Amino acid sequence: MKKLTLALDIGNVCIKIDQQNVFRKLNIPQAPGGMFELSEDFECGRIDEEEFFERFRKLTGEKFSIEFLTAAFDSILIAPVPGMSELVSSMAENGIKPVFFSDISTAHLRRTRELFPAEKAVPDGIYSFVCGARKPSAEMLLGFEKSFGIPDLYVDDRIELIEAAQKHGWHAVQFKGAEDLSNELNNLLDKRISDD
Repeated sequence: MKKLTLALDIGNVCIKIDQQNVFRKLNIPQAPGGMFELSEDFECGRIDEEEFFERFRKLTGEKFSIEFLTAAFDSILIAPVPGMSELVSSMAENGIKPVFFSDISTAHLRRTRELFPAEKAVPDGIYSFVCGARKPSAEMLLGFEKSFGIPDLYVDDRIELIEAAQKHGWHAVQFKGAEDLSNELNNLLDKRISDD
């Protein structure tokens, strides 16, 4: 039986994130002007890590070292979402191929792989920094399809991305926790067995 393919978001699906953590670490009340555009350039691969952190340092008044800014930026990623590492670790033996599908920078992908115990179970991914665009762009959706086919399931915490993927023809559900995702996957596996 062919494995089910799962398009798996990272932020607030596999790893809990809080975008404001970086500004708390820097003890500034909000993002400096130009920060969101800078982050988008980094996540879409238009600039590399060296340029990102140099420009980030300038945006914050050159008060912080690159090392401190790197640690603050990484603090956005907090810890694995409860139950997700265990679930992802068990997917291969249950006939499921998880593939990361994420708007993410090279720095945060590296941090994800440090934080997420099941990261070895997800060697493949479609990332915004490779595609040059964020979800739900055609570059991301078609990039996934070109490499892995249409996924049997796409899960993300953001409803607007789920709705866009559904309009594109994907089976997509909003993430509500590891148990809910496990049930959804089991239903798909049961349906595939009954259809065979």
